[in-house]
Amino acid sequence: MFLVVVYQAQTNKKVDAKPPVKEQKFIKILHGNLSYDESKSNAKLLTNNAVFEHDGAILNCDTAWLYDKENRMDASGHIVITKGDSIKVTGGKLQYDGKTKLASLQNSVTCTEKDMVLTTNILTFDVGNSIANYYDGGKIVNKENVLTSKNGHYYSATKDLAFHYDVVLTNPKYTMNSDTLRYNTISKTAYFFGPSIIFSKTDYIYCENGWYDTNKEKAQFSVNALLVTSQQKLTGDSLFYDRNAQIGRAYRNVRLIDTSQKSIIFGGYAEFKQKQSEALITINPIYARIVDNDTLFIAADTLYHRDLDSVDNFLNAYHNVKIYKSDVQGRADSASLNTKDSLLQLFKSPVLWSTKSQATAKLIKVFIGKNSINGFKLENNAFLIQQADSINKFNQFSGRSVEGFIQNDTIRKVIVLGNAEMLYYVKNKNKLAGLNKTTCTDINMWFKNGDIDRVTLKPNVKGVITPIKDVDAEEAKLKGFNWQYDKRPKSKKELHYKK
Repeated sequence: MFLVVVYQAQTNKKVDAKPPVKEQKFIKILHGNLSYDESKSNAKLLTNNAVFEHDGAILNCDTAWLYDKENRMDASGHIVITKGDSIKVTGGKLQYDGKTKLASLQNSVTCTEKDMVLTTNILTFDVGNSIANYYDGGKIVNKENVLTSKNGHYYSATKDLAFHYDVVLTNPKYTMNSDTLRYNTISKTAYFFGPSIIFSKTDYIYCENGWYDTNKEKAQFSVNALLVTSQQKLTGDSLFYDRNAQIGRAYRNVRLIDTSQKSIIFGGYAEFKQKQSEALITINPIYARIVDNDTLFIAADTLYHRDLDSVDNFLNAYHNVKIYKSDVQGRADSASLNTKDSLLQLFKSPVLWSTKSQATAKLIKVFIGKNSINGFKLENNAFLIQQADSINKFNQFSGRSVEGFIQNDTIRKVIVLGNAEMLYYVKNKNKLAGLNKTTCTDINMWFKNGDIDRVTLKPNVKGVITPIKDVDAEEAKLKGFNWQYDKRPKSKKELHYKK
């Protein structure tokens, strides 16, 4: 044996530095009955509870064949790999490469770390990096959460699990289905990276991106996010949901759909309380509902919607209320709509328009049937104006209250009750002939083709008819006259346009 020592003289010449070559660590035998016949095989056979160590990992098995020169081994029977004080992998059959530190296990394989248990039939375990992979179906149990998928990967360093294809997370309260999902065993949080659905007894959620904290029961979803309950659907660009509090929040391009009433609310933000079945919608909210083969739109600064049961719900609109339907428009400071009695009420300086008519009062009630608007009532300081020509002449009616009856989108009858006053342009062969000015207790009017067909007046009648040539249209106005036809919304696009 010779010992050779080589010294290199110091010079000023720069020497290229080479990275140190990492010494290969070989599999060590710690226990077992050893038999070895070099003439038959280059493998060492170990039996009787064979134990090995490699780079900090301990491997136990019934039988093993160790290939020293190749630094690999095959093993079978009660295989147990332990690394550190937490991770343990078991199986029935093993192939292990000491150079790559990759272990391939088969037959009822498990990977356990603290309260996480992975089971599969075939597992690849990276002993050096503590990474487990399966590609032919597996199951993860983490306390009350059970996850299954076709492909799965477990990263012990970060305690993350990644799943692909046919992913299912089952919890006593709900079930998740996803195409791609990541799950952290410490935070108990699932992350979605593809089409995903969460089912429960009372609702389901769909999204294509987001996260769900299964411990705190809080979640945030995006990309086609949708929350569906028994009576409503809530969508938005982003959706936050607290299952314990049963509160959902939607942001941007929000839609709240009432499936029982076939209505929808649009907005920029919505807060939905599932237990009370109520929602508050802001940022340019608009309520839409099908009425008489047309759509009734209600807009305001804030909309509040609540379902009391499958047939009874109501809508409250707060501040800068605007209403649009092709044949009816309105404005008010606030409004309410109740589906039980099909009543729409307008509060604080309300105005209602229909074709060439305008109605004002302290309170306006609109009666909406299942398919059409049936009528209206003006309460306190009621004032009804109808354009008599295309210039500046107006039929006017005022009283304590006014009731209107509508059929086929047309006013058929109007009743003015209490202190009734009327300015009405009389026609002769469709030409204005004069102005009828009358005061009485009550007035009943019937309409035909949009014009007054006949009128009945009740006690205390005082009236006079002025020939049309003597009528001053500017002076022919009752007290309280205020024509605001230019303020009506002309289309749904003007519902949030400030005039």
